[in-house]
Amino acid sequence: MNKVYEDEVLTLYNNNFKDIIDNLDFDYIITDPPYNINYKYPDFKDNINEEDYINLLTYLQGYKSIIIHYPEAIVNIVAKALGKVNKIISWCYSNNGSSKAHRSIAFFNCNPNFNKVKQPYKNINDKRIKKLIENGSEGARLYDWFNDIQLIKNVSKEKCNDFTNQIPVKLLERIILLTTNEGDTILDCFFGSGSLYYACKNTNRKCIGIEISKKHIDICLKRLNN
Repeated sequence: MNKVYEDEVLTLYNNNFKDIIDNLDFDYIITDPPYNINYKYPDFKDNINEEDYINLLTYLQGYKSIIIHYPEAIVNIVAKALGKVNKIISWCYSNNGSSKAHRSIAFFNCNPNFNKVKQPYKNINDKRIKKLIENGSEGARLYDWFNDIQLIKNVSKEKCNDFTNQIPVKLLERIILLTTNEGDTILDCFFGSGSLYYACKNTNRKCIGIEISKKHIDICLKRLNN
């Protein structure tokens, strides 16, 4: 295994995840795989036939996995590879006129607990809501759709230069808090820009990253060093 970075939160490998996943110790997988839409990755072919794409994802079968992908892919690809979907959450966002304005967050072999993360009450003048607040309630149960977390724009302070399709740290934090426990180790086998590192650090979890692209490893390491 080609370990390229390690600290108190992250262990990072520059490998094909298929070669090392069975040798790693972790509690959950949280990842957004390459979407197989012919994106020009520097050293990864993002245009393989459907059967090969399904076979690629079958290496995640049997693990507690949370996969971020487009809805059609969850139904037609990911579920064929991983099996029964326990729960799907919709992540909705503004997308500058594009027809694709939401993705699915699919849970396999695990379930989110919507009572773990609260959202602000919408009608704080309601007598029942006031009573709940007086009794110490911090908010309402989350819905199974999120519309308060937007895509990372080029002008965002969180934006990682030279990287596209960057998942917001806030979204990963929410998934982590809904599903995992403090001290758990989370694997991202398509580590990309390394956003999971910050989400785990902020929520007292540990993470393992696997990234096949040397260029993306360099981008990630630069981000960590900054």
